[in-house]
Amino acid sequence: MKRIIILIITFTTLLTLSSCENADKIKFYGQTVTVDYPKHTHTLTNGKTLNLEGEYTGLMYAYDGVLMFSSDKHPDGYLYLYDVETGRRMSAICKKGGAPNEIYNFRFYDNFEKDSNGLHLWICAIDNRKLIRVNMQGEFEETIHTAKFKSSNEFGIGTFFILSDSSIIAYMQGYALFEDGPECVAPSYRVYNLKTGETIQDYKFYSDYTAGTADREILRMWPEFYLTPISKIKLDKSKLAMAMLYVGRLNIFDLASGNVKSIETKDAPDLNLISLGKRIWPRYEDLRCDDSYIYVMESIPSETSATYGKPSGRIFVYDWDGNFKHILQINEDVVFFAFDPVRKILYSKTDTEKVTAYDLNFLYK
Repeated sequence: MKRIIILIITFTTLLTLSSCENADKIKFYGQTVTVDYPKHTHTLTNGKTLNLEGEYTGLMYAYDGVLMFSSDKHPDGYLYLYDVETGRRMSAICKKGGAPNEIYNFRFYDNFEKDSNGLHLWICAIDNRKLIRVNMQGEFEETIHTAKFKSSNEFGIGTFFILSDSSIIAYMQGYALFEDGPECVAPSYRVYNLKTGETIQDYKFYSDYTAGTADREILRMWPEFYLTPISKIKLDKSKLAMAMLYVGRLNIFDLASGNVKSIETKDAPDLNLISLGKRIWPRYEDLRCDDSYIYVMESIPSETSATYGKPSGRIFVYDWDGNFKHILQINEDVVFFAFDPVRKILYSKTDTEKVTAYDLNFLYK
């Protein structure tokens, strides 16, 4: 009897090890470096509370003295624009509807352009399948139909950045090969010819993988989210920063060389944690950047959710070579943050819509 029990235990152990081994297939196609936290944390003080006109809500963006809030709850347009000096609303743009200069939905990824005619934004109207260049008055200056960009899956292109007059780089969402998984296709980036829609180059930073089977309901959703980054582009458009939310790493992609570096802290979770079917929360909340630094806000476990996190108010600052430079701490309950890359001002917003401005020019001296 004892021999039978031993055989059963041995067989079960081998099956478990075999299952884990088969599931543990995620590979990173680049250089990985591990860094220590800086010893000193800059607690942000002397912030200036902004008094903004009217009501507003939603995600927050900033560029050269203009503060923006995007939300489908705004009655006058998806995006409200404010002058930070006066607090007055400049305009409400991207109105909802089917008329000219209106759209059915709205996505914005910090795609700014500034010239002698002022500030312009590139937005994505997903249902309309268009990329649209909009000015501060809400006028549509240029429209690109995304149907010509051939994607590798049914989702089409995601986060995008205009690289030049002739090219664009776009995110290709990961997905499961069939409804129940566990065969997962990792996300990628694709560079397109902006005029013809033809693919110029594909970049894949992680291998496809076989997820574990410990919790099938979790695994149905993870192929789309597990390797999903929040991405921003350097102002000179030479590099892409990717905060890997669930992996807990910052990836920096050099578009010229095609090389990618992954920066992880010593407490970063195992890359193949998904193979165990564990519930995990995001390690990063959001990302902003300029030509000198990358600002990544940490996410911490939520008291109300076993899966989702909440903003910590702690911001990790890296340079574009992946060196860990500073930790900034905002001492209030932050919901969103934005960074003006021209004036070097960081903005934080609470769930009561309180907006505070912090001058970060001291980091650039």
